[in-house]
Amino acid sequence: MFSLETFLAGLPLLAQGTLETLKLFVLSLVGGGLIALPVALARNGRFALVRWFGYGFIFVFRGAPLLVLLYLIYYGLPQFDFLRHSPLWILLSEPYVCAVLALSLNSAGYVAEILAGALRAVPRGEIEAGEVAGLGRLRLFRSIVMPHAARIALRAYGNEVVFVLKGTSAASMVTIIDLMASANSVYFNTYDPFTPLISAGIIYLLLIFGLTRLVGMAERRLSPELRLRPRAPSHLRRPGPQPRPIL
Repeated sequence: MFSLETFLAGLPLLAQGTLETLKLFVLSLVGGGLIALPVALARNGRFALVRWFGYGFIFVFRGAPLLVLLYLIYYGLPQFDFLRHSPLWILLSEPYVCAVLALSLNSAGYVAEILAGALRAVPRGEIEAGEVAGLGRLRLFRSIVMPHAARIALRAYGNEVVFVLKGTSAASMVTIIDLMASANSVYFNTYDPFTPLISAGIIYLLLIFGLTRLVGMAERRLSPELRLRPRAPSHLRRPGPQPRPIL
């Protein structure tokens, strides 16, 4: 059962693991977004070869299990001699870099498909209006296409943000002391399997609750119509105070 004594004893280690999880989460989210945008543009490209590259990237990295991808990067890449003797080995020899790379690629597969669908959903009339107004292609994309696509994609992207946070728990498999590894360390020190895992689960739930609230706030910020409170039908409204008759 849950032991308050074990929780308080392991709290510093859990707090340190939570900070490590948040660092992994932020770096992976940024890396995945930077990779996903050009892939999404390629997915909607004019040329068949470019479109097939975008489709292939999404198919591979969205379909590959995160743990398999992490193992392939961490244990598989060192098998290539040219990588071990190249400047890239300075980075790829670090477990932290391998974990961020695996999480970023996995996230990019999902985010690229979300962005590609959102870009295709932007009304053609808005694009034509911008062209008539004389906007260049870059400014048209920055000022009209991307903001509208961001509003369309935000809700689905919010789900992916939650998946990335939960996916960081796989980093403990390559010697990174994140929240999950910290909970296991508390278990090995106290022989209490329930308290550290329950504590880690509660911390994950709190982090996910905060993320969903932030995504909801961003969605209301980008979509003004969501800030308007719908009025109740007339037959459900309370009658206001009636004026007193004048005698």
